[in-house]
Amino acid sequence: MRPDYNRVLENLMLSSVLSEHEFHIIGTPPLEIDVETSDIDIACFVDDPDELTKFLRKHYGHLGNYIEKGKVSVPYKTQIISFEVEGWQVEFFVSNQPLEQQNGVRHFLIEKRLLELFGPSFKQSVIALKKQGIKTEPAFAKLLGIVGDPYINLLKLEEFSDNQLCYIYLSPEK
Repeated sequence: MRPDYNRVLENLMLSSVLSEHEFHIIGTPPLEIDVETSDIDIACFVDDPDELTKFLRKHYGHLGNYIEKGKVSVPYKTQIISFEVEGWQVEFFVSNQPLEQQNGVRHFLIEKRLLELFGPSFKQSVIALKKQGIKTEPAFAKLLGIVGDPYINLLKLEEFSDNQLCYIYLSPEK
């Protein structure tokens, strides 16, 4: 049994390591919809992703299956750092894109809103789909009857009021 994700972050001294940087813990553990295969995701904003990547390598490069990958989505650059510790995969998304604009953060915030709005039975339905191997965004999309790319179309819900979201979810046509 793996430890609580908060303990893992404490053991990694994450708050101390990232004390000079803007970051947000995202993904399923803080939403309490994680399953045994869930990972810990950390979105970071910095002016120079390469510098923070070097810094993270210094602190975590010795950990299991440490990998760095980069991607550019003009005008932004993102470095993805992943490793395994205490039974968890940890992924950092280090970008020069402001946190509130990063898709991972945006997905996290809309998912949090939906979970709060639709309550425990909706949450249990998401967890059940995740246990079947369905990724988080596709699970939300399936439950809401959203067609097309779940990663793009879930972001469109940011603009909706709570009443509109309830209409989508509770709609008899679904």
